[in-house]
Amino acid sequence: MRIGYVKPLGRPYQPVVYAAVNGLAIFQGCIILGTVAEMDAVVAAIKLQPLVLKIPDMDLQLLGAGIKGAKYRWDNKTIPYVIDPGFPNPNLIKDAIDHWRARTDIKFVDRDQTHQDYVRFSSVRDGCASSVGRQGGEQQVVLAPDCVTGNVIHEIGHTVGLWHEQSRSDRDKYIEILWDKISPTARHNFEQHIDDGIDLGSYDYKSIMHYPAIAFPMIPGQETIRPRQAGVEIGQREGLSEGDIAAVAKLYA
Repeated sequence: MRIGYVKPLGRPYQPVVYAAVNGLAIFQGCIILGTVAEMDAVVAAIKLQPLVLKIPDMDLQLLGAGIKGAKYRWDNKTIPYVIDPGFPNPNLIKDAIDHWRARTDIKFVDRDQTHQDYVRFSSVRDGCASSVGRQGGEQQVVLAPDCVTGNVIHEIGHTVGLWHEQSRSDRDKYIEILWDKISPTARHNFEQHIDDGIDLGSYDYKSIMHYPAIAFPMIPGQETIRPRQAGVEIGQREGLSEGDIAAVAKLYA
């Protein structure tokens, strides 16, 4: 685990624990904060100028389960994208994009030279990850061989601007985090580092952006998140829930 910094809108820099995976700084298991080199540069700069440092593009803020700030929205609800030529199963990505197209107003177009901001889908050895919202320039969605269509739908949710559902400021009313069951090196994935903003609609147990009940366990298969409402399931990767669809509509209203 490594320590980096992010800057919420209108607030000082905040420390954040992340994992280094394939040269990327990964937060909460599948959110790309940037490259490890970029995060190291921020840490080094803060050590030199701890009081006056201002670095663009590091000012993240939560809007419940969405990222706040117009600059993180995709213009005209349109996401230009490119799939790496060597990606082993491009239909996996196309199926996920079709799912989004059929259920939301978000549009996906092939990237051309007029698109300065765009998403590149590429393959990696381990994990599935994406940045949250439009970052400017090229940004990545990285997918390992074991990623299925539901995982890609989830990662596109981050690209659109959604954070994990259990990152909401009101999450403790709806779920219990079983800290003693979580692997010590993974506990940072459950912390609410940045809790500014407002929540998008009601808490959604059915959200595709929710962690499963057995996320990051100390013992494989052990429950780490317990819904306070009996009988509900969390962590589905079948498709966007009605709550997800409503959250995206509100985010881009």
